[in-house]
Amino acid sequence: MRSVIDSTTPRPSSETRWLTQFNDALVTRRLAPSTVRRYQQIGTHFWAWWRDRHAAADVDRIAPSDVDAFVTQHLPRCRCAHRARRTRHENRAALRHLWRARPESGHHPLSRCSPVETELAAYERYLREVCGAAPATRRYRVRYVGTFLNEVFGDGAVDHVAIDAAALRRFVLARTRTNRPSSTGVIASALRSYVRYLTLEGLAVDHLRDAIPAVARWRLASVPRHLTPEERSRLRGALRRRDPRGRRDAAMTRCLLDLGLRADEVAGLLVPDIDWRVGTLTVRATKTRRSRILPIPTGLGRTLVRYLKVRPATAHRHLFVRLGVLHGDPVTASVVRSAVRLAYHRAGLPRSYTGTHRLRHSLATQLVSAGASLKEVADVLGHRSLDSTAIYTKVDLPRLRRVALPWEVA
Repeated sequence: MRSVIDSTTPRPSSETRWLTQFNDALVTRRLAPSTVRRYQQIGTHFWAWWRDRHAAADVDRIAPSDVDAFVTQHLPRCRCAHRARRTRHENRAALRHLWRARPESGHHPLSRCSPVETELAAYERYLREVCGAAPATRRYRVRYVGTFLNEVFGDGAVDHVAIDAAALRRFVLARTRTNRPSSTGVIASALRSYVRYLTLEGLAVDHLRDAIPAVARWRLASVPRHLTPEERSRLRGALRRRDPRGRRDAAMTRCLLDLGLRADEVAGLLVPDIDWRVGTLTVRATKTRRSRILPIPTGLGRTLVRYLKVRPATAHRHLFVRLGVLHGDPVTASVVRSAVRLAYHRAGLPRSYTGTHRLRHSLATQLVSAGASLKEVADVLGHRSLDSTAIYTKVDLPRLRRVALPWEVA
């Protein structure tokens, strides 16, 4: 496969304008020079891969599903002689900047929706208006369904009659080779949701739901991954930084560690959500569509005050905003996750510690060990059902020792 785009190869004018605008956007968004170089390499890598797959196609036909195929299918097996980084999150970040780059003519390369994109737009509207799915749920389901439709139909029209049981089984089983059971279960659930959507559209495809393989996931079979008390102490110590970015990242991490918030809940916090008179924080309805009011611990309150002293002036009401690139804009959940990953690294924790939910599990484990009831833990975490909280009983070792049966020794 061609690993780079040769500068002597003539490009369509739209591609040239798009790449030029992409390079200019990386600089104007105040990205570090090293980041600009890496993102340019990733963009070149993507173009080379796409050109090899669509040699005769117009650049205007590029769709977001191509990005997903590049990241999820090509990168894990990539053998290109290219200097670009292979990590998924960095490639997605670079290609997000690529989509934001608009040619000077005002024509956006994605303005011509492919048949698959039109189908995904209708499916996303169904998830939002009929199912009331959370934004993260809609994003993941549309991504996996889009990958499936792109594999089956490519650039052609979406023929629902052509979707058969064999294609669904083949798609799910192929993901079991590279994904964990939990991730494969999410993919299978997304396909079942899409089949339900087609059924509501009047198509006789309801029988296809039974053809989608079920992933073996026994309820309450796993133990929540959490930090030990010593690891929590090390993590808090790694947050003591005085620069504005360090103060912001420390405040976001403490919201996760001390209140058990989700990453998107931290990103969605507003300045008026803090009631300093009574010392509470209002968490607005997100995944479970339930708002809750939580007390602010003393340590978290001090960390928030230190951050607010250096928070840049901005028209946005969001509590946490960007510093540097897109200065003053609200942070996203990915920015929160990046801050936590850096905190893990500075604390010297194992490299396998990457997710933000580990901090949420840590707070729940701490509360259960301190004697809190499941109802109290569910109220703090915002669970709609106690069944979601029951898994934390497996880490309450003092109570488990009291109910353990004695072992009779012969």
